[in-house]
Amino acid sequence: MPSTSERPSLGSVLRACRIAAGLSIEGLADRCGVSVRAISDIERDRVRRPQRRTLSVLLDVLAVPDDERRRLFETTSVRPAGCELPDPPRYFTGRVAALRTLGGLACRPSDDRQQATVVVVTGSAGVGKTSLALRAAADLVAEYPDGRFFVDLRGMDDVPTAPGEALHRLLRAFGVPEQRIPAGLDERATAYRSALCRRRALVVWDNAADEAQARPLLPGAGRSLVLLTSRRRLSGLDTAQWLSLEPLPDDESTAMLRAIARPGDTADPDELRELARHCGHMPLALRVTGQRLSDEPGLSVLELNRRFTGEQNRLAVIDAGAAGIHTALSLSYRRLGADLRRTFRRLCLIPGPDFGPDPVAVITDAPGEDAERRLEALVESGLVAAVPADRYGLHDLVRDFAADRMAAEEPESTGPLRTALLRWWLARTTAAGRHFEPDGPAPLTEFRDRAAATGWLDVERANWFAALRSAAALGLHEPVVDTVDALHWFSDSRVHLDLWPEVFRLSAESAARLGDPRTEAVHLNYLAWAQAICQREFTRSVTTAARALDRAISADDPAQQGWALLYAACGHTGLGEYPAALRQRQRAWVLLRRSADWEGLPQAMASLGASLLALGRPAEALRVHQRTRLLLRDASYPISAFVRSSTDALTCQRIGYDLAALGRWPECVTIRREAVRRLRENAMPAIEALASVELAEALRRTGATREAPAYLVRAIELADACDDPDLARRAGALLADLSRDDLDPG
Repeated sequence: MPSTSERPSLGSVLRACRIAAGLSIEGLADRCGVSVRAISDIERDRVRRPQRRTLSVLLDVLAVPDDERRRLFETTSVRPAGCELPDPPRYFTGRVAALRTLGGLACRPSDDRQQATVVVVTGSAGVGKTSLALRAAADLVAEYPDGRFFVDLRGMDDVPTAPGEALHRLLRAFGVPEQRIPAGLDERATAYRSALCRRRALVVWDNAADEAQARPLLPGAGRSLVLLTSRRRLSGLDTAQWLSLEPLPDDESTAMLRAIARPGDTADPDELRELARHCGHMPLALRVTGQRLSDEPGLSVLELNRRFTGEQNRLAVIDAGAAGIHTALSLSYRRLGADLRRTFRRLCLIPGPDFGPDPVAVITDAPGEDAERRLEALVESGLVAAVPADRYGLHDLVRDFAADRMAAEEPESTGPLRTALLRWWLARTTAAGRHFEPDGPAPLTEFRDRAAATGWLDVERANWFAALRSAAALGLHEPVVDTVDALHWFSDSRVHLDLWPEVFRLSAESAARLGDPRTEAVHLNYLAWAQAICQREFTRSVTTAARALDRAISADDPAQQGWALLYAACGHTGLGEYPAALRQRQRAWVLLRRSADWEGLPQAMASLGASLLALGRPAEALRVHQRTRLLLRDASYPISAFVRSSTDALTCQRIGYDLAALGRWPECVTIRREAVRRLRENAMPAIEALASVELAEALRRTGATREAPAYLVRAIELADACDDPDLARRAGALLADLSRDDLDPG
């Protein structure tokens, strides 16, 4: 069977099927409604990942067999694992000197002790900074065998990507397990430099906002190349070299126009040069204008020049550097039909950097399939970009132009449409979040199961997070609070994300605006959790928990007072202040019992036992944990099945720690065996893996090691699946020790 690299490409398969069907490219285009240019680009492998709908209709018309159809979808529509380098731009032209400079830096002799190379590619908007970085990365693939990575820093957004979030994405793309990614920015930057120094890799940090965002992303020693693109010079980055881009020279911009528009055309060179001049020799404007000529064979270069002249006379107030881009966008926009113009300008209302058809259907009142067709038409026009995995995006200049058109043509619709879209995002996010609550979602949910909800929340994270921000700013406080309530349980499965402190801060502020001290206490408690667990900022967590306690006292809510004390204790534990943590947990237990918070009470008891163990009082800890287990196993105790079962499993594990500290190893083996079984029943694989290793260690203490290897093999499998190499190594080392013990019983 041929390897993946030996299989025919999508383009060759499509071409062979078209020829077998007796169709020309034009005939296929007529039958399926896809442009001649799009089909041609796919057949020549210039487009390696066409949009799913486009590929589907082509394969339908050509009657491609099911097996081959499935293979093509698998190879073209798989979502990138993270930080995948986009395909190099089509019709890239010129920049020979800049590419030579980058190639020279890549090929120079180097060793692991020298500073990794940093180049800041700077220039005005639309001049082609990202295109140059992607072209260089594609050309230098052989120089960087350990990978090429791309992260969009969203520098022109109202809230650019936080450097900590950017570092998290790259570390995950490097293969660093979640458990080994630190919480703090400085620690993440150190982990990034350590990981990069062992590689020969190329990293593109695209669209940096300023030095403050870029500085943590600078590498340390090593043989890698880091490219930073930015409209600003970032002159404060002392270790960097600079590569400034200007508009293309006359001959290169003319060549780019000809390549995009009509490669075989014999248009008057002077007219093409004039058109390039109208575009300001800016690659973005040249690309949009060339696409216009390609899409309209009857439009002459002379006529387009005439239209540019008239449009630029009307746009004389625009900054000279952007005038050509604005004019090109304006002319392309005007040729669209009314529905497409309305769709395009309303795209500026979508809060995140990329999107699918669903939110477009919301703001256009179009059915989903119609919304996708409109997006495909806008991709064909050059105004919208197709990005991997059937999604779409806008260059930030194009987004600004769409916003300008929206303000000019639909000023009265902008506010209501934005509010409706924000409410849609929050409602959809709420529906997904409900899948993580102990009793699951209500019937008729929008997502078929928890996996589907997880996938949507992960893919649309930038959109729902931005929607939360915008909704809070617009005063939509009730839906903000409801949405974050629904996300509370989901956050437990994504503790590594930097956004949770901001999410819970927004909801706490919204609750305060609603004048509801109890709800404010709930969300301040969530925030205290995020500060302690996600950020490991324990002092801030203690302070936030104190605010939550104050609001809970104002609301006369003893349950939320108890939770505030539990979160304060978590912060004190992180600070090593075990006596203070014990006092807080004792008070919490009293309050939760008094308020009949049946789910909170066993949590308080279990954490109280943990404090006692930390203070060197294992016998007392054991008594508390055994009482907790008895409470959970009382069938009359009113608690949800999920919380009862999962807390019972974790309590068994805690009892194992107590018995180990007391040296009661036979009893420890018994309870740890039960813990492993219950953790498996509750589908808690990461904790099951740890408990399995702990059980094997207890078995070794008793000398009854016959079962231990099976538990360790299981632990290694689970640790690998949960991306925890440290635990896998620990299990492997213990397995090797047991083998040596068998060989040397004396």
